[in-house]
Amino acid sequence: MIPNEITGCRKLHAATRTLGLGGMMALALPAAAMAQMTLQIGTIESPTGANSQGWQAFEQYVEASSDIEIELLHSGQLGDTEKLLEGTMLGLNKMAQGDETITGAYAPMMTWFTPYLFADEFVMKEFFASETFAEMNDAMAEELGVRTLAASPYGFYNFINKTRPIETLEDLDGLKLRTLPSSQLTIKAWEGLGAAATPVSWGEIYTSIKTGVIDGLGHTIGIMVDQKYYEVAKNVTLDNSIGVVNFYLVNEGFWQSLDAEQQAVLKRGAQIGAAAEFGIASYRNRVEGLEMLEENGVDIRPISAAERQRLRDAAQAEVLPWMREQVEPELVDKVFSEVEAIETRLGR
Repeated sequence: MIPNEITGCRKLHAATRTLGLGGMMALALPAAAMAQMTLQIGTIESPTGANSQGWQAFEQYVEASSDIEIELLHSGQLGDTEKLLEGTMLGLNKMAQGDETITGAYAPMMTWFTPYLFADEFVMKEFFASETFAEMNDAMAEELGVRTLAASPYGFYNFINKTRPIETLEDLDGLKLRTLPSSQLTIKAWEGLGAAATPVSWGEIYTSIKTGVIDGLGHTIGIMVDQKYYEVAKNVTLDNSIGVVNFYLVNEGFWQSLDAEQQAVLKRGAQIGAAAEFGIASYRNRVEGLEMLEENGVDIRPISAAERQRLRDAAQAEVLPWMREQVEPELVDKVFSEVEAIETRLGR
């Protein structure tokens, strides 16, 4: 899930941390000089993407509420989310877009990336507003020098493939599903479902489906549409396996150098941006995206609750024993308990 350079970056941060928080603050401007500062922020989507529009809402709020100017650089101008995270850990980026890439840089974050953990996107949204996640966030800020100011779920992985419709666990048997070679969690999840986890780089997915290197992959409806996978794969299963999230990241040294008013403005702006993105992404996944797939002849099949439970049991049976070796088992239990409490409160 995460490249070697970020692992090395994590070690560099650990060494830097011996200087104390003041050492990290040296990477940022002193608070007294921030009355009219400009923050340059990188994102990976085009300006019309749901995440980019969330950042635009952030920009409007912050600039209207303070003397802070925001410069958004969309479409990966500052690199992909792995590069953005690396830069934020080092303090080269004061703020940046983050996503599930962070689960590879900080192992405890893998807990919420567990397959079939969340019933729907609103349960996921509530989890990222919970005290359990707040504690994980504080620990990550201390460990990596990066914290999240807001989180915006942007959908779930669903299966799209060229070979056959998927309605049962058995239908996944032997399907070649794309994964990253470094994403052990996803590899184990797909193998638990009986599929063949097949490493393919991001830029080669479309061609790999077309030529039969892979049968398909799991990703959000929005990505299926944006990347036009429907041109080479005509079967979609709405199983909502792995929830995916965009984060509004900030360098911890920079964050601690701000005064209370500046922190409040940036945090409120991030929360407004995340709320805007959540609504846009949810609509595109559940309405616009499905309509586009149908218009292009894709066979879209919901999966029954009973069958989704079978997929959940099979995937988690493979993932959880491994995960409990990577992080404290008590944390895994705490995350599951938090999600169960949320689902009970929401009547899921």
